[in-house]
Amino acid sequence: MSKIAIVTDSTSDLPNKVTKDNGIFVVPLNVHFGDETFIDGVNLDTSEFYPKLISSEFHPTTSQPSVGTFLETYENVLKSHDSIISIHISSKLSATYSSALQAKEQLSNDNIKVIDSKNGTLGLGALVHYISKISKKEKDLEALTSVANQMIDKSQFYGLCATLEYLAKGGRIGAKGGRIGKAQKFLGSLLKVKPILWANGFDGEIGSVAKVKTFSKGMDYLVDIVRDNQIEDLFVVHGGDIESANILIKKLEEVIDPKNIIISEFGPVVGTHLGPGSFGIGFVTTE
Repeated sequence: MSKIAIVTDSTSDLPNKVTKDNGIFVVPLNVHFGDETFIDGVNLDTSEFYPKLISSEFHPTTSQPSVGTFLETYENVLKSHDSIISIHISSKLSATYSSALQAKEQLSNDNIKVIDSKNGTLGLGALVHYISKISKKEKDLEALTSVANQMIDKSQFYGLCATLEYLAKGGRIGAKGGRIGKAQKFLGSLLKVKPILWANGFDGEIGSVAKVKTFSKGMDYLVDIVRDNQIEDLFVVHGGDIESANILIKKLEEVIDPKNIIISEFGPVVGTHLGPGSFGIGFVTTE
């Protein structure tokens, strides 16, 4: 019987309990504060990151894992598994997928399947979680890879930022009808408007799907999204602001079984771009 390993990267923002309980292997990205380099989730966790993000004179930058890191991961995983499905952040948002693909090619191993999720944070994480659950029953590599590819356009992430400052500092992110950049940062603060960020498995970018004037209205928007979709497991994710997450969860409990809600936190890489106080939801729709 084939033993298939599921590998992802740290931008999936999956809680440690989820990765451990489901045997998911996580390859970390890098976070740079000036000349200091940290490994996402290894020597820089969220409790240390957000205070540093706020107080540091340097705005952090991020970078993908090296090809060598993926080579080492794949070689170690294959000591205990027959094959690997490696699912990663959208290739339009990071070069992580490219590093993973190069590592697979160097190993010349057809039992390693590398997938571009065309998503990020808990859109990616929800997809990885879904496939890890399916892998407990489906032991055929080709069949499981096919399921993963079919579910890409069913994985989604919606989120709000407390400020557009960090998006502006980190560069522009694709948006429907425009770009979220310095101009929209100014306009957003002037009009007190907050964009609803949306990542989906279609075009591989993060866009602005709607605008709201308050966090409360934003939460109501997210609740409506959940109400309108068939969802087994719902991830609620926050950027160092568990209070906002708990308020959102109370609203969500009116439309989804609380047992199906999993709380997570934006890790340092995603937090670099979304900033403290951000929150959102991620899921795979099973319709």
